[in-house]
Amino acid sequence: MNGKIPDLPPFVSSWKQLYAIVIGALLVEIVLFYYLMISFS
Repeated sequence: MNGKIPDLPPFVSSWKQLYAIVIGALLVEIVLFYYLMISFS
C-alpha cells in the first residue's frame, strides 16, 4: 500500500482535505444563496 486510504475519492489524499472541501463548498453555497436572497427581496 502506498499510504492512501482506499475509501477516499481519488482527488483527495486525506480525510482532513476532504472535510475542508466539503465545508468550503457549503460556505460558498451559503454565501451564494444569501446573495440571491438579498438581491431578489
